[in-house]
Amino acid sequence: MGWNGRQTIPVLLAAATLIPLGALGWLGLRILGQDRDLERQRVRESLEFAAGRLALAMERRLGDIEEQLAQGSGLRFTSAGLDPAPGPGLLYQPAVSPGQQASVPALSEAEALEHQRQDLAGAAAAYRRMAESPSRAARAAALVGLGRVLRKQGEGSAALEAYSRLQQLGSVPVAGQPAELIARQARCRVFEEAGNAEELRKEVADLARVLYSGAWRIDRPTFSLYSDLIRRWAGPPPPSGAVARTEAALAIWRAWRAGDLAPRGRRILPAEGMPVLAVWAGGTHPAAWLAAPGEIEALLGPFWRAQHLAVSLYDADGQRFLGPQLTDTVALTPGETRLPFILRVASLSTPARAEGYRARRMVLISGLLLTFGLMLAAAYGLYRATTREMALARQQADFVSAVSHEFRTPLTSMRHLTELLASRGVVDEERKAHYYELLAHETERLHRMVESLLSFGRIEAGAYAWRLEPADASQLARGMVEEFRREPHVRDRQVLCEIDDGLPPIRADREALSRALWNLLENAAKYSEPGTTIRVFARRAADSILLGVEDHGAGIPVGEQSAVFQKFVRGAKAGRAGIRGVGIGLALVKHIVEAHGGSVQLTSEPGRGSTFTLVLPCPAS
Repeated sequence: MGWNGRQTIPVLLAAATLIPLGALGWLGLRILGQDRDLERQRVRESLEFAAGRLALAMERRLGDIEEQLAQGSGLRFTSAGLDPAPGPGLLYQPAVSPGQQASVPALSEAEALEHQRQDLAGAAAAYRRMAESPSRAARAAALVGLGRVLRKQGEGSAALEAYSRLQQLGSVPVAGQPAELIARQARCRVFEEAGNAEELRKEVADLARVLYSGAWRIDRPTFSLYSDLIRRWAGPPPPSGAVARTEAALAIWRAWRAGDLAPRGRRILPAEGMPVLAVWAGGTHPAAWLAAPGEIEALLGPFWRAQHLAVSLYDADGQRFLGPQLTDTVALTPGETRLPFILRVASLSTPARAEGYRARRMVLISGLLLTFGLMLAAAYGLYRATTREMALARQQADFVSAVSHEFRTPLTSMRHLTELLASRGVVDEERKAHYYELLAHETERLHRMVESLLSFGRIEAGAYAWRLEPADASQLARGMVEEFRREPHVRDRQVLCEIDDGLPPIRADREALSRALWNLLENAAKYSEPGTTIRVFARRAADSILLGVEDHGAGIPVGEQSAVFQKFVRGAKAGRAGIRGVGIGLALVKHIVEAHGGSVQLTSEPGRGSTFTLVLPCPAS
């Protein structure tokens, strides 16, 4: 062998080694990328579903609040202001009328002694006599004057006693202000004048607590006056959430007074730099419920924490007011959710997904290294991987195409019927009724398809909540047959129902078992010619109940009978005949029956029809 021949062999061996390895490496990277894309798509779809459930739960909660408001709870709107509800009240009212204060001659005389004659002792005596009046308003005014005179005389202890009596009169107005607030701030002034910092600190804390409780019907200037005094004495500022709630309440009250408020509504109101969620409902005098961001999270947070979701809320201007800054989110607008804010939702389970992705990548790399040492195994692995990839891609493409076609047909009909009805071009009531019946049928058909797909996904994922309970198999079969006979495409067929008497009850999930029987009936109708007979039977065999559907259609070849129960697999005749379907009906039937502890039997002969029998255990046996 010459030099060229010796060089050719290594080159061919290297080519035979490197080319498959390169192809396998490329395919491995492609599979890894496709797995990443599919994982992202699955996560996205799951997140969209979770976000929809979350938005529905939050909307229902706000709807419950609206119903409670309509029944009389919450802040009640009146022409004079807002009547507080149980719980945190309003810090101040839109406006407070001081009312008519009766003229008290004795009070005028005492004030004349105090201010005009500068007779403080006489004024104090006059105020003391008035302080024993049976009128609460007169006593309150006299105690205010008495405390003032005693302070002028330097009798701090006596002044504090007078203000303590005044404090006990609570909400009795004096010059438009509650007696208790006047008494508390006056006691603060006494301690300030006496230089008693410790007592002043305690009294200011009590004044702040009483003022910020929202128990007083005062206007904003009065509230500002007292809160400024509290700040001057180094007391706590008013709670920002309470101020924001109050401002929001006043804003919707003014809108109601102006006639610009809808009977029911939800809105995010910017108040004092803090967004407030306002919900209102009612008739001529509506009621409102208000919540600052912290209270919104306390109300709605359990919903998203229960689903392990991270949530951010944004107002109509796109400003975030609750929750962290999130990435890779699903955003739902108020038009999609009927919520008064934009909802952004992210999943909290990303670390586990990343770990799964890394594990799959390591498996692929290990496979590539192993293939490098075993060329034959590498070639075989390449062939298997390529075949599997093509089969998966073909199945996915067929499934997407079938689902798109299945959904397009009812959606097209629904759109056409809706346009006809919306254009008001149909005036004949009988035709309208017919169109409405068609629209209802197409809606139910679309609903069944969506429910079948969702149920199949949940069952495949092991997340379906089975509700097994005693059920009457004969009643279930008769009900499904009666419902199936009303389908338009079944009216040209005879559907027979042969049910044995005295069948014992079975333990079944009625909804799931009904869906399985409906799938068998639909298959019988699709794969048989119009005018043929479909037979439904239910009978007992030993310790089982046999529930079956028999048709006289095309039948299934023996070689395909086991494969048709796999997902996305359809018979060869179905594809050639152009019969619609997505290839999950029989797979769903098998899953449902196996979950009931039973099995599916198939008897079929090409050209003569098929019989599908659900073998269900009978607990009574």
